[in-house]
Amino acid sequence: VVTPSLSALASILGVADTNVAREGEGQAWTAAWAVPVDKCMKSVWPDVADDCGGVVGYHGACEVRIDNFGSKYGGSCDKYCSSIGFECSGGRKVGLGCERVPWELSAYIDCADTSSEESAVCSCYDAHDTFLWRGMDRACGAGKALVGKESASTCAEFCSAQGLECSAAAVAHQRSCGASKAAGCSTPISGPGSICTCDGQFDRSGTFLWPDALAVCGISTVLVAGDVLDDLGGTCYAYCVSLRKRVPNFDLYYTCYAAWPSRGLGCGAAESDRHLRGLSSYDECRRDFHGADAVCSCSFADL
Repeated sequence: VVTPSLSALASILGVADTNVAREGEGQAWTAAWAVPVDKCMKSVWPDVADDCGGVVGYHGACEVRIDNFGSKYGGSCDKYCSSIGFECSGGRKVGLGCERVPWELSAYIDCADTSSEESAVCSCYDAHDTFLWRGMDRACGAGKALVGKESASTCAEFCSAQGLECSAAAVAHQRSCGASKAAGCSTPISGPGSICTCDGQFDRSGTFLWPDALAVCGISTVLVAGDVLDDLGGTCYAYCVSLRKRVPNFDLYYTCYAAWPSRGLGCGAAESDRHLRGLSSYDECRRDFHGADAVCSCSFADL
């Protein structure tokens, strides 16, 4: 198992190395979980009675206790979460503040359900993974970021660098998340910066930037030419490991978790082998394809 350094994880999270204790390669990196990354952006959430701990780390749950739950949001966590551009992952009755109530089905509120309670704890998540976007000054909400002209010339360029598409832009007010006036995706970013809104699913592995790929087959999966594999040793494992330091702004330690011979099917080879041949795709990672094209899936050490 390839283990990333803490400084590499700091790069993944978009924080300075000084926030992470420096340790040698291969040492334990669980301490990086504690690095605050403002994953939830609770400062933009409305009607918050208790922020349930404030800033949340990489794997933490984004949840708050809210007021006006029944009267303003129809007693629905789904409606509350969507009001801030987030998706609902669950809810529960208040119990003891933000503390979890004992395990009883009656204490939990399904996203699609409604409650007559005026206060509840809702858990929401940002489907855009905005907190992981590269090159922004700060996250301004789900799918929105404050971007300076040092990072991109336009919002269209910024969103493209995330593998996303620009859907809206605005001129920032005094380098804040507030907007002073509307702008277009192709409007040059000026001194105070721009608020860029990007649509699409953020790819944490940066697949759209992987080098030497004939085609992107999906998140973390690409079609690689046989001659490229040959130069690296013939295997998808070697290709995945080679991505280290070769994917701009994605300083990750990759390894192979699945591989399939292309057999002229391109990206369709993966589904063909899964359904027709029942191959153990992980076992294929270290197979030498001897100059044949292959579909390689590469994972990285998620925190």
